[in-house]
Amino acid sequence: VAYWVPEDPARAGDALEFSYRLHWGMTPPGDRGEELGQVLRTRTGEGGVSGVEKETDERKFVVDFSGGLLRNLSPDAEVVPEITVQQGSVTQTSLSRISGTDIWRLVIDVEGETRSAVELRASLKGYGRTLTETWLYQWIKQ
Repeated sequence: VAYWVPEDPARAGDALEFSYRLHWGMTPPGDRGEELGQVLRTRTGEGGVSGVEKETDERKFVVDFSGGLLRNLSPDAEVVPEITVQQGSVTQTSLSRISGTDIWRLVIDVEGETRSAVELRASLKGYGRTLTETWLYQWIKQ
């Protein structure tokens, strides 16, 4: 949604002309900067360890980040996830660089409150700065 307040108010019978430009796609333009990594994809599924019987109804979120300063960092770089969850809690996380790529994979297991909208937020930080854009996700827990 976008709006503005014109300098002069519109009056009945006035002819008004407007122009605008829309952008959409995988990489919209803007002032994101070349240094900021982007979210490539999000995957979600049952939480816990694969092949092990679950005792809870956790949800797993796998978020891939790439680009920006991340592309030049080694796999052992001081990169940490910053994660916040509302209406739920994080039970497990892991962050690693995928070998042979500049992709950093964040895996988050989350428990949510029943019949709530669990709000998740994550970004990657390191070396005293934010390295990626912020990933946002809403999980409707039944």
